[in-house]
Amino acid sequence: ITTLDEELVTKAVKFVEDNIDNSDYSVNQLGEDLGMSRSQLYRKFESITGLTPNDFIRSIRLKRAAQLLKNSSYNISEISDIVGFNSLKYFNKYFKEQFNLTPGQYRAQSKE
Repeated sequence: ITTLDEELVTKAVKFVEDNIDNSDYSVNQLGEDLGMSRSQLYRKFESITGLTPNDFIRSIRLKRAAQLLKNSSYNISEISDIVGFNSLKYFNKYFKEQFNLTPGQYRAQSKE
């Protein structure tokens, strides 16, 4: 990864984090923020991170959710809203996909 690629990913992370509670923040908006077309964004992100831009955004949201589960007293549905998921069902599904634990299991394990 070149320094330009690192810079692009760093900027993308910042844009996603700045809009983490906005469930409408999409690949199109990330592309606009980075000054790239949707197709450029897909090609670049797949080559740099191995993730689609959609998966990249979701991954950042889920990592933030994991931090909140460990370090806050918010309940799971509040965390789901804070990180921009409209549906608790989808939040649970994708969280389990990424961490191999449900949010409740993750929280219980991190408290041990």
